[in-house]
Amino acid sequence: MESRKQAILRAVVHEFTTSAVPVGSQALQSRYFVNLSSATIRSELAELAEAGYLAQPHTSAGRIPTDHGYRYFVDFLMDLEAVPESVRTYIRDELVKAPSDVQGLVEKVAMTAAAVTQNAAVASAPQGSQARMKHVDVVSLEPTEVLLILLLDGNLLRQQVLHVSQPATQVALTRLTAMLNQSLAGRLSEEVRRHYQNSELGLEKEVVGSIVVALDQYEKGAENLVVHDGVRNLVRQPEFAESSRLQQVLEVLEETRYLTVLLRELIGESD
Repeated sequence: MESRKQAILRAVVHEFTTSAVPVGSQALQSRYFVNLSSATIRSELAELAEAGYLAQPHTSAGRIPTDHGYRYFVDFLMDLEAVPESVRTYIRDELVKAPSDVQGLVEKVAMTAAAVTQNAAVASAPQGSQARMKHVDVVSLEPTEVLLILLLDGNLLRQQVLHVSQPATQVALTRLTAMLNQSLAGRLSEEVRRHYQNSELGLEKEVVGSIVVALDQYEKGAENLVVHDGVRNLVRQPEFAESSRLQQVLEVLEETRYLTVLLRELIGESD
């Protein structure tokens, strides 16, 4: 793209993101390009629109950036600013206080990002997060009913009442948990699953099978975990002066499945 077109596109993006009002040639001339005529600016705007970088909501209105225009701006025209040390310190201090479990950490990241940017923020768990077993306890409740207490890496606790096929004493359960902790502590879900597949029918297989289910549920939950914060900040943005626009964004934020797909696509584009 020619340098003059780049300068005009940059100016349109700056103006529109500040005011949420379509940008006309006269506004650009008076604020950015005093040495260019309005006719020249209009010609450049028309060419940028023809190339897909700008759009015109109405015939008599100014121009607004398209998705393609925003993408070009971010990739080639946006000025990168250093993060002030005070902001870096704030982020570090906030994240140090974050809970150690995945959901708590993601919530803290979203909250901190919203506070720093004064905008809405969306955060998700890392893609491909694998559960790792840290410790297990099995407590007898009834002859054929036990309580499974599973601690995952990250200090995430899962408890579940299991009905076993054969009566089990606490002595037998204590012996079983000692063996499982020795062989499975620190193991990823795939390794625990292999242990389950190689186990003989009986109490051990039933308990390990429940551990596998708990690990799978955790991984599926982490994969789809998307948290947003700072929605209240949106009402201060000029583009949401119209309540209908704000409603559209709120509907997207509430649709977790859509957000998950969107974030995955954005992460893929940035790789």
